[in-house]
Amino acid sequence: MRSAAHHVIDPWRRWGERHRLARAMVLNWAFGMAIGVFCASLLLAFDIFGLRSLLWRSNIAFVGSAMLCAAFAFTFGGVVAAAAVMQFDESDDEPRDRRRRARPSRARQPVAAPVRAEAPRRR
Repeated sequence: MRSAAHHVIDPWRRWGERHRLARAMVLNWAFGMAIGVFCASLLLAFDIFGLRSLLWRSNIAFVGSAMLCAAFAFTFGGVVAAAAVMQFDESDDEPRDRRRRARPSRARQPVAAPVRAEAPRRR
């Protein structure tokens, strides 16, 4: 008999190697959101800058706390996902089974450029 976790894991496994970039984005965004909620919770737990006492004295303490956690979660999630996506090579977002033509790579050489700088004359 299959457990309830198989219903969640099987579609994820079928996604497989085809969409490595999308899978990395989703996982890193979730990881970043967890870090953001953790940081916001620490901010409220240690009452840094008197934020917790100020927030919880109001009549919308739960909504304010939730908005703070959500703002931290989405900000940290976006930053972590963007950093993970920038680490991918150009060929990493294509399926593994597709063949690519080899492109000749040219090493870039520095080129000397003439520079002329004049200083103003003193009188």
